[in-house]
Amino acid sequence: MNLIPFFETAVAVLNRNKSTELGDRTKYIGSSDVGSCARKVYLQKKDPTEPDFSTMLKFSRGHVAEILIDDMFTAAGVKHLYDTQVEVIHPNHPLKAHIDFLFYADFNGKPELHIVEVKSVNGIPDEPYPSWIDQLNFQLGLLRLKHPKGKLGGSILTIDLNAGQMHQFNGFEYNKTLFKYLCSRGLNMLDCMAEKAEPSTSTSFLCGYCSYRSDCPAMALPEVELPTEIEAKANKYVELNEIRYEADRKMRSIREELLAFTGPVFKGRSDTIDLVASTVGPSMVVDSPLLRKQYPDIYHEVLKERAGYTKLECKPNC
Repeated sequence: MNLIPFFETAVAVLNRNKSTELGDRTKYIGSSDVGSCARKVYLQKKDPTEPDFSTMLKFSRGHVAEILIDDMFTAAGVKHLYDTQVEVIHPNHPLKAHIDFLFYADFNGKPELHIVEVKSVNGIPDEPYPSWIDQLNFQLGLLRLKHPKGKLGGSILTIDLNAGQMHQFNGFEYNKTLFKYLCSRGLNMLDCMAEKAEPSTSTSFLCGYCSYRSDCPAMALPEVELPTEIEAKANKYVELNEIRYEADRKMRSIREELLAFTGPVFKGRSDTIDLVASTVGPSMVVDSPLLRKQYPDIYHEVLKERAGYTKLECKPNC
């Protein structure tokens, strides 16, 4: 029984089914669009292409994470406090959002509206990505239009299924100025869809997953003639970098297996190797987004310049 070809077909069907649940996305601008590259959004809606198998598997992690979170909330007995995939629509424009989890009360039963946006990641970032923040703020804005009064907030819940880690970026509130800006971005994207404006490009960590990257102006490089030895060294750099990436991936997997055996604290020596596991205790860190939001004057006073560095990128162009 050869399962891989079967799954390659099945994951494509799953991806299409999930997209169908969100309606005809060519007819509106969603919360994941407003913080994205306008060119990508335009091409996705005008000339949709199906992602490759690897990309669709990565997208499926998000659905798996949402199901897991829903199961945990249900097991904890708070299913009655929230709804999932709640649609909120702008009253005057085709702008809408689908909220992963919308809580109507805190765990103590005190009424409030709280959005939980779930992100499945491979490595939890130190701070939420700007596109995540824009997505959540757009959702908060649309929800505020629907519910003008009452306590309203949101958070981004990141989950790394491979590492077994979770982190909540909390403290987000409705920001009228930011929501107005995000709506203007959405309306501009609608103009692009109507061929009334030219879609602009914007780069982010998501560029690596973009199906329209190959001819993107933001990714274009000038043609140059490299010395033979420099081109050879650059190709060798790419080769070694790929080996390092594969080695890192294997090391992470082996590390999890070793820690499953040792637990958080272990010391031991065999004939060939010393094996030590130790735990670094929790420490306090500054929540930069929260500091910037609640104490903007202090935030700017304590900013300091970070030293620059030289970045080298070598990528095969075929």
